[in-house]
Amino acid sequence: MRKREQIIPIILAAGSSHALPFPKALALFGKKTALDIAVENCSFSRKVVVVLGADAQRILPAVPKSTMVLINHKWREGQLSSLQAALKSIEPDAAFLLYPVDHALITRKTVVQLVRTFRARSASEEIVMPRHEDTDGHPVIVGAAVRPEFFEASTAREVIYKAQQRIRLLNVRTSSILEDFDTMESYEECLREFKS
Repeated sequence: MRKREQIIPIILAAGSSHALPFPKALALFGKKTALDIAVENCSFSRKVVVVLGADAQRILPAVPKSTMVLINHKWREGQLSSLQAALKSIEPDAAFLLYPVDHALITRKTVVQLVRTFRARSASEEIVMPRHEDTDGHPVIVGAAVRPEFFEASTAREVIYKAQQRIRLLNVRTSSILEDFDTMESYEECLREFKS
């Protein structure tokens, strides 16, 4: 039996939303923001880390009080810099769930399925990722053993796909794991899906 690792959600909300009139984290879906949805979906964990960068001052007042907020001043260096900042701030023996804030259609059910799959994985499997119709998506759970690699790589993707045999895939019926937004057009498309 492997020891039960704590899984700490890391919500990545530091990137620039230059093609939108508002920060992605504050995009509305019904009465909730994309950030509210992400935090609620991560309620399985007592600790949730939100990484802000661009637009931090605009987003801060809307961040749920229950979360730990980090501001990544190096956000222009890309998503990996936000992940590294978060990893430095959490327990070294904890696993983590990587959750980009612009995947607002993901539901708690999918997150819970991922957590269960991670808990049930075999000894050689360090990464659990959802897949829909042959395409991998978000969020992704990574075991503590893999953490040092994120400080040596140039992208998170490079670490995730380094060794196929350590990935456990969870096939899901929902395409929400693939759907993000970075323009008004893609946001409106996500909104249509959300309402239906």
